[in-house]
Amino acid sequence: MASISQEADKFAGINRPLITATAMMATTVIVLDINIAAIALPHMQGGLSANQDQVSWVVTTYFMMQATTMAATGWLAARIGRKRLFVGALTGFAFCSLMSGNAESIAEIMFFRGLQGMCSAPIVPISQALMLDSYPRERHGQALAIWGTGVMFAPVMGPVIGGWLTDEFSWRWVFYVSTPFAILGVLGATFSVKETATDRDKPFDMLGYFFLVIALASLQLTLDRGEIEGWFESNYIIVTMSAVVLGLYLFITHSLTTKNPFISPGIFRDRNLMLGILFQFMLGFLVLSMNVIMPLFLQNLREFPILMAAMVMMPRGVGTLIGLVVAGRLSNKVDPRAVIIFGFCCVAFSAWRLSNFTVDVGIWDFVIAAFFNGIGIGAIWVPLTAVSFWTLPSHLRTEASTFTSLFRNYGSGIGVSVVISILSRSQSTAHAHMSERANPYAEAMQEPWLPEQWSLYSVEGLRLLDAEINRQAMSIGFFNDFYLIMIGALASIPVVMLLSRGATK
Repeated sequence: MASISQEADKFAGINRPLITATAMMATTVIVLDINIAAIALPHMQGGLSANQDQVSWVVTTYFMMQATTMAATGWLAARIGRKRLFVGALTGFAFCSLMSGNAESIAEIMFFRGLQGMCSAPIVPISQALMLDSYPRERHGQALAIWGTGVMFAPVMGPVIGGWLTDEFSWRWVFYVSTPFAILGVLGATFSVKETATDRDKPFDMLGYFFLVIALASLQLTLDRGEIEGWFESNYIIVTMSAVVLGLYLFITHSLTTKNPFISPGIFRDRNLMLGILFQFMLGFLVLSMNVIMPLFLQNLREFPILMAAMVMMPRGVGTLIGLVVAGRLSNKVDPRAVIIFGFCCVAFSAWRLSNFTVDVGIWDFVIAAFFNGIGIGAIWVPLTAVSFWTLPSHLRTEASTFTSLFRNYGSGIGVSVVISILSRSQSTAHAHMSERANPYAEAMQEPWLPEQWSLYSVEGLRLLDAEINRQAMSIGFFNDFYLIMIGALASIPVVMLLSRGATK
């Protein structure tokens, strides 16, 4: 314990507050950029005279380049130094953000968003490693609570900021707004972060990385294009999923037989970290997918404008902030597993409330459910991240942070794909089921039960009736999504007890 504290103090010194501010700013600008850019896609489509499929490739390119580059962060940090990589990545991110805002064609913005995805990849993992290295282990919970405001709070505020910038200015300002904050991050890192020792003789497992890139890139293509292509009804998706399976198989077999595998073997030997990676995946799948379906629920069912929907979601951000602060303060006073379980219970309660709503749910009912979901996010993330790194040697933190971020991102991506697929298929099934029963012989369709405007004997009545059936069918899809998230959160609770408190280290 004393040696860890001395190492952290020696690294941080009088620059600890500046390191904290730099790591928070860098993380926030990356996470915020991802979320506010999604808001601008429809406006970008019109501004660049592109169709919906072309605009979707802007998102796909960014995430595909981010995922494949993030996997190499550990090796790059060891090879050229963590500070050089961090400063260089932030500089490149700021430049690409500016160029994305200036883009005049869909090809140009795809190119710079792809480069921006590459530059963004090392920033979040290195920021997390900086926070862990800058504080003694007994203060990791508090440090991660502070840093977590960027990771967990930014996705909630992203739609608010993105909607406002797009409405008041233009979609280009969604990219411009990131540039000055990235530059501030560069200045903060330059004056506060100390360079780590480099290992220029460390071999690079090119073949292992190649196999891993095939798997990650193919998986990202599958997730982003699956709903558009029709999932496994499309030969395109069958080919990309086959590439995922083949890439993973070749990567695993190669890693087990080579002397210098791409991923350090010490990572796989740490039980807490491996369980932590699993839970980071579940956190992305169960919780972060809510970032997509909750605004859709408000916009499509309650017909709220984008900005108003974002404002209704703000209590979720407040709940996240409260959860982060409380979890950080309890980090050394309460068994962290109890806090994680409490977080999953909040997520399950929130999803249960949401799954029992109707299409006419009031704003305050939704706000309460969203608030508890936010508390769950903060209560899970802080102790989970701290416990994951408790028993891991400090020299593996940067590489391990890379894979926790990677799995959280893929958990979120897979979660979004699953909930959108369930929403689409449930809506189609429910619409067909209800339409079959919308006939003059059904008891529910007889007067006086049938409202006058839903007359089966006029074109306008049939149109309004079909619109209401479609609305109700969509609600069933959303409620099935919330029910799935509730089951997943409850099923995660028993597994939490497998985590070690790390008291013996």
